[in-house]
Amino acid sequence: MELLKNPYLLLALKLLVAGWILKKVYVKTSAWLAYKASVRRHGCQEPPRYPHKEPFLGLDLFMLYMKAFGEKDFLKLNQRMFATYGKTFKVNILGATVIKTMDPEITKCVHATQFDYFGVENIRASPVKNLWGDGITMVDGEKWANRRALIKPSFDVVHISNINNRSLGEHVKRLMDLLPRDGSTVDLMELFKRLSLDTASEFIFGKSMDALSAPDAQKDFLENYFYAQRGTAIRLMLGKRFVFLHRDKKWWDSCEMVNKFLDERVDEALVRLEEGEVSPLEGGKGRLRLIDEMAKATQNRLTLRFQLQNVFTPAHDGAAVTLSNAFFHLSRHPDVYAKLRAEILPTKDLPITYELLNSYQYLKRVYRETQRVTPISTMIQRQCIKSVVLPSGGGKDGKAPFYVQEGDIIEMNFRCTERDKDFWGEDAEEFRPERWEIVRPTWEYTPFGGGPRVCPAMRLVFTEVAYTMVTILREFERIESRDDREWTEEMRTTFQNANGAKVALIPAKAS
Repeated sequence: MELLKNPYLLLALKLLVAGWILKKVYVKTSAWLAYKASVRRHGCQEPPRYPHKEPFLGLDLFMLYMKAFGEKDFLKLNQRMFATYGKTFKVNILGATVIKTMDPEITKCVHATQFDYFGVENIRASPVKNLWGDGITMVDGEKWANRRALIKPSFDVVHISNINNRSLGEHVKRLMDLLPRDGSTVDLMELFKRLSLDTASEFIFGKSMDALSAPDAQKDFLENYFYAQRGTAIRLMLGKRFVFLHRDKKWWDSCEMVNKFLDERVDEALVRLEEGEVSPLEGGKGRLRLIDEMAKATQNRLTLRFQLQNVFTPAHDGAAVTLSNAFFHLSRHPDVYAKLRAEILPTKDLPITYELLNSYQYLKRVYRETQRVTPISTMIQRQCIKSVVLPSGGGKDGKAPFYVQEGDIIEMNFRCTERDKDFWGEDAEEFRPERWEIVRPTWEYTPFGGGPRVCPAMRLVFTEVAYTMVTILREFERIESRDDREWTEEMRTTFQNANGAKVALIPAKAS
C-alpha cells in the first residue's frame, strides 16, 4: 500500500491504464473505419438478422437449439429458419456473431477463393483439446499443412485402389456371413459400424479390431468411443466461452479410455519403427499401416495420438453412416434397388476391383444421391481471421456483397444447400438418383467439403461403400423396409439415423 502513495508510481499506473484504453479505442475505431470504407467501396449490405428476444448472448436461440436437439428436430429447424429469413442471415449464439448460410457462392469463397481469410483453430481446438488436440481437423496454417503432409500420401489412389492389399474383401465376407437369409429383420447400421471399425482399424493401425468376429471384445471401447463423440459435438456447440457448462464426468472417463487405446497403438508403431518392421509402400506394395507412415515423420507420442483420433473418427463414421443411409433409402425404393442390381449382375463373376466399382454409373448416382439427401456432414463452421468482403449474402435478397468482420463465424449448411429447390428442383427432398443424369453441381454439392481442406478420405469412403453394396447386391435379389419411421436425426460428430437401418434381405433363387 505504501507504493501506491508514491506519486510517480501512481502516474505511471494511470498512464498504463490510459494507454491500454487508447489502444482499445484505436483498434475499435480502426476496425470501424475499415468497415465503413469497405462498405462504401464494395456497396456492401448487411444480411438479414434473426429477431432475437434476448440479443446480448442469444440465449433464446440457444435454448431453441437445445429443444430441437432433444426433439431430434435440429436439421429441420435449420431448414425452417432459412425459409423464413433467407439463404444468408446473422444470429447471435452465446455472444458470438454467426452468419448462417446455404449460399454456394459463400461456400466457394470460404473453402477456396478466400481460403486464407478463414480458419477453425480458435473455435474447435480449445473445447475438445484433451481428445482431439492439435490434429489436422483442429488447426490452421503451417500446423495444418504439416499434419496434412503426414497423412496425405496414405490416401493416394494407388493405395486406396489396391483393394486386395487392404483385405477389404475379407472383412466384407465376414459381414455377409452375419446377414440373415430367411427374410428376418436385421439392423444393418449395427453391422456396418462393426465392418467400418474393422476396415478403419486395419487401414490405420495395421490390425483389425475384429468387431465383426468378436463384437463383445470391443463393446466397452465402442460404448466409450461413441459417448466421447457425442460429448465432443456438445462441447463444440458450446464453444470455448461456455464449454465449462459441460460438466460430464462420464465424458472425461470415455476420453481417457479412448486415449489409452490410441496410446497403445502409438507405442506398438514406435516399437516397429525402432525394430525396422514397418512395411514399405513403394508402388502400392504391402499392406498399409497409416500409423507407421506417420511415425516415420514424427515420433512425438502426443502428436501421433491426436492425428490418429482426427483420422480414425471420419474414416469409421464416413463409411458406416453412408452405407446405413444408402440401404435405408434402397429399402424404401425397391425400383432403385432393382435397377442398381441390373447394372451389377452382368459382371457378377468378375473380381471386384477399384476400376470395376468406378465403372458402375448408376451406383455412383445412388451414392451421390445418398450423400445429398442424408449427408454425413450437415454443416461446418469457419471463423474469419482477417476481415473480408464476400460477394453475396447481403441485403434482403441475399445478392449484395457483405462485410465479414474478423472474429465472425460463417456456418455453411450443406444439408440445406443440397436440398435447395432453386437448384435441385421441386423434388429436392426426394431420393431420386436419376437426377444425376442431368444435374451438374459445383459448390451446390460438397459432402466432403472442398478447396485445400477437402477430406482426403473421400476416395476411401466411396471404395468401401461401393464394394460392400456391390457384394450385397450380387447375392440378394430384393430388400424390404422393416421400419415405417422416417429418417430421424441423432447427433454425434456426424448426424445418423436414430432408428438405424432395419430391413429384410431376400436372397436370389439358385439358378
